[in-house]
Amino acid sequence: MMRRFLNRNWGLLSVFILLHLVIWFVFLLFSLPMDVFWVLFWNLTIIMSVFLGYQILSFREEVRLETKVEQLQEELIDLQDASVMRQNELEEYFIMWVHQMKTPITASQLILKNPDDEAIRNLRQEMVSIENYTNMALNYLKLSNPATDMVFSERKLDDIINPLIRKYSLQFIQHGIRLHYQPIEAEVVTEANLTSLMIEQILNNALKYAKQKEIWISYDSQNATLTIKDSGRGIKAEDLPKIFDKGYSGFNGQLNQKSSGLGLYLVELVARRLNQPVSVESTFGQETQFTIQFNQTS
Repeated sequence: MMRRFLNRNWGLLSVFILLHLVIWFVFLLFSLPMDVFWVLFWNLTIIMSVFLGYQILSFREEVRLETKVEQLQEELIDLQDASVMRQNELEEYFIMWVHQMKTPITASQLILKNPDDEAIRNLRQEMVSIENYTNMALNYLKLSNPATDMVFSERKLDDIINPLIRKYSLQFIQHGIRLHYQPIEAEVVTEANLTSLMIEQILNNALKYAKQKEIWISYDSQNATLTIKDSGRGIKAEDLPKIFDKGYSGFNGQLNQKSSGLGLYLVELVARRLNQPVSVESTFGQETQFTIQFNQTS
């Protein structure tokens, strides 16, 4: 910084030095009293020192403001980059979402061509799928907005889980899936709507891959963990680290046209936002178990 200051004010310093030399030379040339020279010399030196002091203070303030402007510019660039990234993520998500919505809509149109009791039941199932995808989109918008406030409260887990079981009761029956669940009276501190979304996506995932099998929903009150387990296809070991990635459906997803790779991605988003870690264990061809860690009530 000092070198920059000297480079900027070198001309001014040179003028002050030259002025002192000129005055000294004049006094020598005309044999003027040196006492007067020294008074004049020190007066000029004091004036020069005060002026340079003012210049230094002004220079420091200028440097401070320049640094602040650079910081603000960097913050603005970061905000712009974050905004572009968020916009790209939204576009990518909704492109996949719209593509996925075509499946239940197309299925509904085909069902309505030959309406009967079986068709009506199938139509109801497709309507559940449409409702699920709509909720996913709305909650994704909520999660992607950092300004959205989360409302936490103590909620009984059965009040969250039981409506989901009723909602998907037709799928349990049609797919021949046996459910093992006892009402959970325990309370957890959570955001009820988003926790419902988490459980619904995991349950929906189990329903896809555990046809003619069994699903267990249980709660460990000591560790405040909710477990959703199915005896379905299981997940390949190489797919496990990626199942929460956006758009990733893995081997099982390739076998199921309704797999979008969005549901478990949303589960991970909710888990991070609510500080409710979710983990998965699976043995391919045997079972899959998801575990949600809740915040314990005091």
